[in-house]
Order: sequence, then C-alpha cells, then structure tokens
Amino acid sequence: MPADRSPSAPRPNRARTANKKAEASSWTARPMLWLRRMLKRKLRLERRGLNIHVVLDPPPPPDTVLAPPPSAGETLRRGHEELRALLARHPEVRHLMRHLGFVEDALARSGSRALRSEVPVPVLRKALEQLVLLARDEPSEALTDLERRIDVAIRERGGAGRAAVAEVTVSEASHSLFDETERSWTGHVPLDGR
Repeated sequence: MPADRSPSAPRPNRARTANKKAEASSWTARPMLWLRRMLKRKLRLERRGLNIHVVLDPPPPPDTVLAPPPSAGETLRRGHEELRALLARHPEVRHLMRHLGFVEDALARSGSRALRSEVPVPVLRKALEQLVLLARDEPSEALTDLERRIDVAIRERGGAGRAAVAEVTVSEASHSLFDETERSWTGHVPLDGR
C-alpha cells in the first residue's frame, strides 16, 4: 500500500466501478422502468449491406427533454400573479374596477373555488370585461389564460360568457299589446307538449 494514501480514502476507480454496476443492474432492479425508457425511444430502420436492422435512437440528453405543460392550477396561479402585479402597477384601478379587485381577492383567498362557486356570475362577467379592458394595453399569456378561465367559469355556471346576451329592456305596454304578444307566442308552440 502506498504511503501517501490513507487506508480509509476511497479509490477513484471504485466510484466509477460502482456507477457502472448501478447502470448495468438498473434493468434488473427496476425492469418496468427500464422497459418504459426503452419504449419511449424512437426506432429507426438501417440498411447494412443486404440486411435491415431495427435500431433504437439514443435517448435525448436531459437538457432537451420537454417539460410537461403546466397544470390548470399552475396556469391559474400565474394568471393571478400577473393580475396582482397589474393591479399593483395601477393602484387607482382597484377603486375604479371594483369587480376585478374583488375577483383578485377571491382568487388569493380561495383559488379556483372562487371561480367555481364563490364569486357570483354577474360579478365574474363584469370582472371579465374589466380585465379585457385593462389587459388590452399589456397583453400576456398568463392574463389571456386567466380571461379564458373566467369565461369558462361563467359558461359552466349558466352565464353567457363573452358572447354577452343582449341587454333586457323593460318598457310599459298596454294590456291589449301584452295579450296580443302572448297569443303570438302561444300560437306557435302547442301547450300540451306534443
């Protein structure tokens, strides 16, 4: 044993040998993981002389592996952060666009549950209009996703969403005009449901 090394110091060759053994035995230790990795690789056909070989492409380097798309919760969090930053840049907007401020507070407290059940549909509809107006000058992908989520929540909860329903106008009419209009409606649809 050389005098310059202590008996407890690890040898550099042992570390490399241990890594090679771990790589070689990984398919025996976890065969399903190894098989899944093999099946994700692309196949190529190569012609070598008169023979055709099926060849697995090498696995992509770790840098080029695509990250999975963000989850719905993550996109909502990003949209909320963008909205909070937008409202912080314009402090007077919270007082002018109260519906949007209310929705931002509800998102901070309850997350997606605020869109699903806590915030009333008319407030969501008005907040969506305000968000579209405010985000028009500073477009971002996160705010666009937030607009889409609010629109979907309005539609799921029975609202009209962006395709706004024409405003209802109320006016006074005489009894005879009301009766005539009612007769025209009931004249087209049978009353017994047949």
